[in-house]
Formats: sequence, structure tokens, C-alpha cells
Amino acid sequence: MQAVIRSLHSVPAITARLRAIPGLELTIADDDAALIAALPTAEILLTSDNLYTAEVARLVRERAPKLLWIQLLSAGYDAVARHGMPASIALTNAGDAYAPAVATHAIALLLALQRQLPALLDAQKRGHWQRGLHARNTVPHGSTIAVIGFGAIGGEIGRLLKRFGARIIAVTRGGRQFPDADESLPATALRAVLPHADTVILALAASEESRHLIGASELAVMRKTAFLVNIARGYVVDCIALAEALRRGLIAGAGLDVTEPEPLPPDHPLWTAPNLIITPHMAGAAGDVVGARLAVIVGDNVERQLRGEPLAYRIAF
Repeated sequence: MQAVIRSLHSVPAITARLRAIPGLELTIADDDAALIAALPTAEILLTSDNLYTAEVARLVRERAPKLLWIQLLSAGYDAVARHGMPASIALTNAGDAYAPAVATHAIALLLALQRQLPALLDAQKRGHWQRGLHARNTVPHGSTIAVIGFGAIGGEIGRLLKRFGARIIAVTRGGRQFPDADESLPATALRAVLPHADTVILALAASEESRHLIGASELAVMRKTAFLVNIARGYVVDCIALAEALRRGLIAGAGLDVTEPEPLPPDHPLWTAPNLIITPHMAGAAGDVVGARLAVIVGDNVERQLRGEPLAYRIAF
């Protein structure tokens, strides 16, 4: 079976795992020209969602007659959903490969806000022994945290924060129950949940339906002491409304690993908004940890394909 991998990042663990599979021939496409050359015989395409452009989608439709399956090396799949692909091709994503990294990053953002690290680091740069902030310090223990989206990443966030002693509300499309959630509610209950949450963490799968899920009206009903953390997609939050809400003190602070747009322009109002931490879409970075987890998921799925078994982490639109 012929497979081609196209990625911007080094994937030695994945390529080593795939090259050890009998019956699989692997081509590494370092650029679009190499991808174009490999597609006519490719039966498996391994790539990241951010590389699935409109042009790649066209090439898949027109130049990949043997393609059976696209294995994404990312958890997100909104680019594939936007640009489309032939209905005959299977689509799978990275499953829970990024869950430990992204969950850790989300919690790091929350803890930094709760412990007022931005203000303390600023004081450190000025050589100032900052006192008087301790009265506003908080911790997850005893707080109510609403995790919007409780898939692999949201579920890991909930699991870890529950160990911190937080009460977890899982908000999902169908509202099904989860062992690590104290309460589970459908997405239709979001507006009712927001006024009761000390923290709102956005971990939902991205789609056009989730655009500006958190906007001015949602921020207005949140607690003034609440924190917002977004590790989903930037457009899930109305970033202009968030900057204004932070300036007006409508919420206590926010942590964003994703923004709308990306990269954030130098003159965007978020840069100067108070009590805000911005990281440059890096929550999934965890060195060899993610690569090793991806290698297991991808390798196991390729072996499933070769045996004619159902693929894991299959995505259906």
C-alpha cells in the first residue's frame, strides 16, 4: 500500500513507525511539488489540517484516483470540512494524541491567571516586591469550571481539574454524561451555565456553528470574577468583544492560545487588554511526547487499514 506524508514539522517517530510496517511504502513530501508527484499512486495521505488548502483539496479530487483515506496529524479538521473531499475517502484525526499537551496548557493559563502571574512578572521586571495582590488570588479547588466540549482534550481538562478539587460542568452538543464531570448539559444550556461558572474553558470541535459562540452578550452574563480560557479556535470568541469586556471589568481575565485572526496584528486591541495572557497557538507543542503518541495512533490505524478493519478516530461530516 502506498502512503504519502506531508507535514511542516519533523515527524521522525511517525515515519519510523510506518517504515516498520510490512506492506507499506512511504513517500515523504517536503513540499507541494513532491505531494503532487506522489498523489496519483497514493492510497493514504497523512497531513495536518492547516496544510489542507483549497488547492490540496482540488488535487485530491483530480489527481488522487487511488486515495482511500486521509489521516490527519492534527486534532482539528475544520479546513477539510471547509474545502471538502470526495465522499468515498475516509477521514480520521489525531484522536487523543494532543490531549495531555493541550490540557496542560489550558490549565497553565488558568493557574497563571488565578495566581496573578502576569502582574507579578511585570513587578519582577521592574524590580518591585509586589504586595497587595494576594487577596485576589484564587485556586481551582472548590470552584465551578464549565468545560465547553468534552472530547479527548476537554475530557482531559475536566479529569485533571477535578483532581484539583474543582466542580466540573461538561457542556456538549448532546449533553451526555461523563465520569469526570459532576454535571453534563447540552449546548443549548450554555447561556444558563455561564452565570454560574467561575471559569469557562473552550475545548469544543471547531465549526462555523461555533463562530463567536462567546460574544458580547455571553461575556455580559458571566461573573465579574470569572476567567475565560480558549484552546479551541480563535473564532469561537469574539475577540473585539473580549477586549472590551476585559477593559470594562466584566470578567476577571482570560487566557488565549488561539485568536481571531492569527497571527494577531500588532494594533489589535487584545494586546493591550488587561488581565489577558496570549500564547501563539502552541498548546499542542510537547516535544517528543506528542510525536510518540501520534506514531502509535497513526501506525495502529495503518495496520487496521491493511487488515481491513475499521479505522479509529474516524470523522464524519
